[in-house]
Amino acid sequence: MKGSSFSKILSGSFWGVASVIYDSIAKFITIPLLIGFFGKGDYGLIALAFSLNVYLRMFDMGVGIGAIRYFSMWLVKHDTDKIIKASQSSIVFYGIIGIINTTILILVGKYANFLFELNPEQENIFRWMMYILAASTIINWLSYNVKQLLTANEDLAWINQLTILTSTLSLAAAILTIKFKLSLPVYFGMYIFSAIITFPINIFRLKKLNIKPLKLLIPKWHYPIFKEILKYSLAIFAMGIFQVSAVSLRPVLLGSFTPGGVGVVTDYRVLETICLFVITLGGIFNQVLLPASSKNLAAGDTKRTEALVYQGTKYVSIFLGLVIFGITINARLLLDIYVGEEFLHLTIWLVFWLLTLLKLHVAPVSNLILSTGKTKPLVLASAIGFVASATLTITLAPVYEVGAAVIGYLVYVIIQLGFSYFYYIPYILKLDGSRIFKSFFIPTLLAGIAAVAVLLINRYISINSSLVRIIIQSIMFTVFFAGLCLSFILKPKELKYLVQKVKGK
Repeated sequence: MKGSSFSKILSGSFWGVASVIYDSIAKFITIPLLIGFFGKGDYGLIALAFSLNVYLRMFDMGVGIGAIRYFSMWLVKHDTDKIIKASQSSIVFYGIIGIINTTILILVGKYANFLFELNPEQENIFRWMMYILAASTIINWLSYNVKQLLTANEDLAWINQLTILTSTLSLAAAILTIKFKLSLPVYFGMYIFSAIITFPINIFRLKKLNIKPLKLLIPKWHYPIFKEILKYSLAIFAMGIFQVSAVSLRPVLLGSFTPGGVGVVTDYRVLETICLFVITLGGIFNQVLLPASSKNLAAGDTKRTEALVYQGTKYVSIFLGLVIFGITINARLLLDIYVGEEFLHLTIWLVFWLLTLLKLHVAPVSNLILSTGKTKPLVLASAIGFVASATLTITLAPVYEVGAAVIGYLVYVIIQLGFSYFYYIPYILKLDGSRIFKSFFIPTLLAGIAAVAVLLINRYISINSSLVRIIIQSIMFTVFFAGLCLSFILKPKELKYLVQKVKGK
């Protein structure tokens, strides 16, 4: 992996990590305050609204991934005409989807009392939240097309820098809500506004493509061009239905099948916020690798493709080991600081969930699979995983409550990894699965050794402050893990090369 594309991958990853850390700190500060301000039950309404909104994104029909793939390929070939026509068609497509999405949210708000276990006051609040969400939906959908164009152009540092702006505005919304004792719908409206404010700014950024933004955003339907994207995207859509359902329906299923009602959704939201930090970091790798994979395939560059997978898996695994095991050793302390003793019983499920996220190491493989277009078996794997996950969640919810969702997700992960290692890697991608697994296993093993060492040392250290203990444990773990990595898998020369590429040299 050489050249400017590699620099863009590392630079985009750097800013992506920075934006995720910043957003996580903002959430770490605001969520406990909001739970205390609104109460556990009412805050569960926010988690429920977010889950429904994420689930409705399945109407994208996979066009988001498909558009990035084709935009990337056409940029390599300098096919401006196809880019313009596809973008114009996407505006029409997303506009229609936005109208449908808006209608559904309005109906969910109107008939909320039939769908969820809500008291009359919660029902009224939730209804207004759905109406606010509906009012922003069309703009939100149209913004996806602009982000896809920027992503295909590998302008990922810019996108992630704007994410920091969004996080700042959402933090300000929470602070203003608590300071002036604003209602939940008012807070929700300010939060939604902070999410869509970047749309006009990104439109201005489209000038980087050397195409007039107005040409890209005029709604016109070019079916022959859009059909090319849609044909590829439908398989992604079918897969996405099950993937999104397996993830986003978990809090909905918990709220419907747990005797405690929406209160358990707050428990889920607490765990999700911490785990979402890792999940979002994994999403950064998908964001930066899909354009690069598509461009390498379009250019027929086999060497770069293989390097992207083997080296990419190693770097992703090192990063995941650092983050996941670093959080795991501090799980109980984080929950104590974050939301208090009331939630400490969730520690075991937090650790369990965090360890399942090691599956994100297949990001380079997954993006190469998407770039090839051979996605039908992924649909089957996702369908089987969703059915198994949802069934377990519903069955176990009355007994394990939030733990049921974590166990269900583990089964989903095992099925997905099985398909990747035993089918896609050897038969479709024609790559060495054992080499990929080794690239993952060694960094993960070293991270585990470093984590165990810290926990053993911690038994002989007496510190009353949870925050001080977290800082000390994190520093020790980072030093131990870095030392092991530099001794066994990363040489100083390679590390220096990576730093230079992050700087764009």
